[in-house]
Amino acid sequence: MKRIKSTALARARARVMSTAHALTALARDARACARLVFARGTATDASSSSSSRTVGHRFAVVGSGPAGMYAALALAKTFAGSTIDVFDRSPAPFGLVRYGVAPDHAETKLVTKKFHETLTTRDDVAYYGNVGLGRDVSVGELMDGYHGVVLACGASGDRRLEVPGEETRRGVLSAREFVAWFNGDPAHGPESETHARVREALEKGGANAHVAVIGVGNVAIDCARVLLKDADALAETDICAHALETLRAHPVSSVSLIGRRGVAQASFTPKELRELLNLPDVRVEMSEETLALAPEDEEELTRSRPRRRAYEAFTKRKDAGECLREDGRCKKTLHVRFLASPLEFGGDKDGALRWMKLGRNELVGPAGARKSIPSGETETIPTALALRSVGYRAEPIASTVDGDESSSGVTLPFDERARVVPNAYGAVVANALSLRQIPRLYVTGWLKRGPTGIIGTNLTCAEETVAKMAADFAVNPPEEPLSRGVASILARRGVRVVDADDWNRLDDLERARGEAVGKPREKFTRVRDMLDALA
Repeated sequence: MKRIKSTALARARARVMSTAHALTALARDARACARLVFARGTATDASSSSSSRTVGHRFAVVGSGPAGMYAALALAKTFAGSTIDVFDRSPAPFGLVRYGVAPDHAETKLVTKKFHETLTTRDDVAYYGNVGLGRDVSVGELMDGYHGVVLACGASGDRRLEVPGEETRRGVLSAREFVAWFNGDPAHGPESETHARVREALEKGGANAHVAVIGVGNVAIDCARVLLKDADALAETDICAHALETLRAHPVSSVSLIGRRGVAQASFTPKELRELLNLPDVRVEMSEETLALAPEDEEELTRSRPRRRAYEAFTKRKDAGECLREDGRCKKTLHVRFLASPLEFGGDKDGALRWMKLGRNELVGPAGARKSIPSGETETIPTALALRSVGYRAEPIASTVDGDESSSGVTLPFDERARVVPNAYGAVVANALSLRQIPRLYVTGWLKRGPTGIIGTNLTCAEETVAKMAADFAVNPPEEPLSRGVASILARRGVRVVDADDWNRLDDLERARGEAVGKPREKFTRVRDMLDALA
């Protein structure tokens, strides 16, 4: 029996190694072909895979966030003479740059200037806003209408804590929902469940409302900073009106930033952390234990300059004192709590959140692989609102359009464990262990690699995907699509497509609305309001 198991294990290992070698070779071939293609500035057509210029390919890119826009630009550069149609579920483009970047980080949003120019000034790029994949058009219908399809839909879900009360207490939300709420995402607008839950939690919390932000990344910092920042300062940003009104009416006096591991394992970037720690009128409380380092932690900080700088930001703030005001009268408090994990959310019979039970942790393991384990100690803290910031996750995409049996269905494979579409350098494959590609179908961004990286990471990610497309098309030129795009399908379904001219009008209107109230932009927060403005 042991011999049989050993033989099976050996065969499995051999298959894994064979797959790894094949992927390495595939990457090498893709890079080589891409270099050849880029050097010529063109791709190749069906008549000659080595020398002729490709003209007239049609591509669909689903998603107009950074991943999708960088993919569109790479396609335009690589396949000269082609057309690229960019689709987005929202009438307004730019995805997480518009709805995921904090309103007081205007410099981060400057990248949209290039994206805006791409959508509104290029003849080879068209915008199809208010068109949802799986809602208005299927993957199969896109594949019928285009030589190649690139999915850049991002990650629309959240990881869970898996503790009691997380799903039943109305005051427990994801940081993704909260960020979308104050950024004016129509799905989390003034008539949404998110707005009702945030407003209810802060109202019931009263003047001493305490908010817990669970996580140690920059999204957690954004949430904590917006909650603690003076409303007058926020009023000069593009924060949406219903969020600003709520934060003015129900200001938060206390926020806890909670991490299950230690300060050395936190993934805050130094700049964003300093912004939070140096907010005026905010007392920062952290214990000596919070900043204590084991030898393994010291080694981790030595390996990572950003984490070392983040740690130094904590220590400098600690040395400066809890309150930076000379009179010591800080109005709000930030509690920094490391080595703590939520164990339970509890509260009133009506489902409101009132408290959170925390478990104290200890760190074990070597540098680079430190793990938190329960110490057995617990504490309960009053909590009106808890924001879970422990990671995004992608969700499977429907193969057909709801309510339309005639929609062309192509089942998009999905790796439930990794929460990505299985792919080889962006080319969609049948499953995580397969090298069998689904022809002409590609992914980029978080749907390809998982929710990691910064905005700029999507540039190299998109270029890799398009390089793989170029390599594939050089060897196997795509056949002519079955249809001329999806315009007739969308018209039949009564979809009001928002094009680039429409977006220009909406952009001008939002800027004018903002100027009237001293803001750079006042976003539309309802889809119907956007469409009505274009009527």
